[in-house]
Amino acid sequence: MFPLAGKTFPRSGDALAASIRDALAEVLSLPKNGEPVTVDAPEFPAVKRIKVDLSGASITADEPPPKPKPTGKREKGIHVDQLEVVAQPIRYEGSKLDLELEANSVDFDFAKDKAGQPLLVLAGAEEGHVEASIKKADIQSLAMSAASAAAKQQGVTVQDVEVDLRSEGKRSVAAELRVKAKKMLVSGVVRITGRLDVDDDLNATLSDLDCTGEGMIATMAAAALRSKLKQYNGRQVPLVAFSLGDVTLRDLKIDVKNGLRVTAKFGGKNAV
Repeated sequence: MFPLAGKTFPRSGDALAASIRDALAEVLSLPKNGEPVTVDAPEFPAVKRIKVDLSGASITADEPPPKPKPTGKREKGIHVDQLEVVAQPIRYEGSKLDLELEANSVDFDFAKDKAGQPLLVLAGAEEGHVEASIKKADIQSLAMSAASAAAKQQGVTVQDVEVDLRSEGKRSVAAELRVKAKKMLVSGVVRITGRLDVDDDLNATLSDLDCTGEGMIATMAAAALRSKLKQYNGRQVPLVAFSLGDVTLRDLKIDVKNGLRVTAKFGGKNAV
């Protein structure tokens, strides 16, 4: 599913490309070079190919934007022979996320969200796959930024962060962060644990967040962090910046060998 700019549904390939691009530009900082959205549609609404290339784009919001949700009546939209969405990488908070989606024989409906904003909703596909991945170094960079911001409020300096991920089934990951921190001349280690579960919309839900400390300073820091972590229990983090609409994922797998990698397939036609 893609948000569309403007108040009306596009009626040509060029208008569709501009509408998707302008909507993406509201939440992403797009590269100045190249064209992020290309649409090959000489006989619109029959579309040969849509390619959305977000490589080098950055999420400009403080946190990833919520996925749009259609409401009310839909109307028949477009048929796309080949759909490709790629981001190698897309950047957020100094870290990089790689994304790839490919699908054949795709149907989209036109719809609107509760604010009346036009949407392009993925209604069905013959066959498709999606992959989202983030390297361990980028996970540690994100963790370092978050830990440093929280520690600064307590007058604590974060010296190092180590991240350990462990698979717990096809859709769940256990995570442990060891944060080495220092206040004045005293050092300690804060240990943060939690769980990540991925659903059919490629949302990762955080749960079982807890925090303990090793050493006097770390124990004090852990006590302060524990109340803050509770705010994140149950929070959903989208692994992709758009919804997969009506299609249902299958064969979803999580690999934690060199970071976090989520893969899945979808289709057949109009599968829900």
